[in-house]
Amino acid sequence: MCDEKTDASPAPDWRVAVIDDIGRLDAAEWNRLGVAPYPFLRHEFLAALERNGCLGEAWGWLPRHLTVRDAQGTLLAACPLYLKFNSYGEFVFDWSWADAYRRNGLEYYPKLVSASPYTPATGPKLLLAPEAPPALRRLLMEAALELARAEGCSSVHWLFTPEEETDFLEQAGRMRRTGCQFHWRNRGWRDFDDFLASLSHAKRKNIRRERRRAAEAGIEFRLLDGHTAHEADWADFHQ
Repeated sequence: MCDEKTDASPAPDWRVAVIDDIGRLDAAEWNRLGVAPYPFLRHEFLAALERNGCLGEAWGWLPRHLTVRDAQGTLLAACPLYLKFNSYGEFVFDWSWADAYRRNGLEYYPKLVSASPYTPATGPKLLLAPEAPPALRRLLMEAALELARAEGCSSVHWLFTPEEETDFLEQAGRMRRTGCQFHWRNRGWRDFDDFLASLSHAKRKNIRRERRRAAEAGIEFRLLDGHTAHEADWADFHQ
């Protein structure tokens, strides 16, 4: 199908860059790319991981974030992206793929991964500013594919994307991988006993026995948040 309509307007002057340290980006300009409701995609979280040594060669996570700016230097779009040399910290288990590559004399690593490191939380990965045209989504995707070729990667993976973004990537020729997760949701139970009442007698009996044994073993549960946890608690947590 041919469109005879002619558009004489000049092509947009969009400038793509690869950033290996998110600290070089202003937090406010990154956070305005639609990540405010997603704490694990905010600049503060990603920068903290890089700044505190949670990412890097030792861990197999090398930042390769993509950014798109206009001629005035305004950040219009970005993609959190990492060059990966293993599959740790992704919560998507592709070890069998890596083994299949190895058995056929191919290299699976490095690969490019767009994700919130160590966090299986759904959220957008093709980030757009409110005024950004939708075409920048495709530009980000194509830039990631080009970067993968330049870095000698086997593949590009966008993990835990929202349905709309997954549909876009699939329609653009990417392969969808469907996994299975188990999520517990409160169906209006007032308390734990109310929840147990919804189970079979055998399951109620097993759960009560397990809880009783935990209590008899002297195991104590405490619920802490970032304001009530002490330094010793954080040290235990990060062992």
